Amino acid sequence: MQTASWKIAPAIACGNAVVYKPSPLAPVSAVILAHILQHVGVPDGLVNIVQGGAHTGSAICQSRAISKVSFTGSVNTGKIIAQNAASDFVKPVTLELGGKSSCIIFEDSNIDLGVTGAMMANFFSQGQVCSNASKVLVHKCILEPFTKALVKRTSEMIIGDPLNEATRIGATISAEHLEKVKGYIDGATEEGAHLVHGGNRAVVNGLPNGYFLEPCILSNITPEMKVYKYEIFGSVLCIIPFETDEEALRIANDTPFGLAAGIFTNNLSKAHRFARKLHAGNIYINTFNDVSPYVPFGGFNQSGYGRENGKAAIENYTQIKSVFVNASNILENPF
Repeated sequence: MQTASWKIAPAIACGNAVVYKPSPLAPVSAVILAHILQHVGVPDGLVNIVQGGAHTGSAICQSRAISKVSFTGSVNTGKIIAQNAASDFVKPVTLELGGKSSCIIFEDSNIDLGVTGAMMANFFSQGQVCSNASKVLVHKCILEPFTKALVKRTSEMIIGDPLNEATRIGATISAEHLEKVKGYIDGATEEGAHLVHGGNRAVVNGLPNGYFLEPCILSNITPEMKVYKYEIFGSVLCIIPFETDEEALRIANDTPFGLAAGIFTNNLSKAHRFARKLHAGNIYINTFNDVSPYVPFGGFNQSGYGRENGKAAIENYTQIKSVFVNASNILENPF
């Protein structure tokens, strides 16, 4: 619902009607949102929910009745949508795509705060968040106490029904995606990574067929590994030690994506200097995965283009028109 609201609210505020197609893996939440909009008095036909898969999405993008396309999803699908939107006639597109973000824990940071940030950067919504920072860079001088505290707190998280208030880790979106995430974990250990914690199928009482996976912590990560290079989109946290600021910056920017990055340090001047050098559209200092409807959100490079929220959202759903008026009643003739 959050992703839908980010798109629908500014669009209708700017005077547009909306056609919203949710993921075929999450159709019900869009219907609930439609009921809410109807309940508060949004006129019929202003917000239209259309269910379907890739064929439906392609038809929407290519329709002459659609003047603007905004998409949140994978890089490959985003590229197809951009092509479809320009196939017949050119229309503007906003793409909020994937990421491979880093969370950097400097030696002067509060370890408990850094652990909380690393968990926020990886385990929220079972890791199924495009801005997640699966690369957690930890200064070598605090690596041992940081890892110990991280494992302890991760092991205490309750896996189960998300409707239970005590639950901290729910199920992945589908059986197929569960196997994909598990494949990244198994592949990493085969490539030489150390399994520090979790990474196995979780058994939840009363939900024997649920797609539950223990949050995973890996170490001994190298740049050749898939978990280092690719977006996992699951609760898989990779601990990567560093010694110098230059090394941390190189590792964080070693990706074709550019959606987010986190910095944990007690030196705010250093944090702001570092933020300027990070190739990412959203920088978090001593926090992670914060969002605000007042602040633009989006990425660089393979993470897409355009911004949602804030003033940028208004610009997304309006067009600039220049009107020239001669108020003098005199028009100089240049001929």
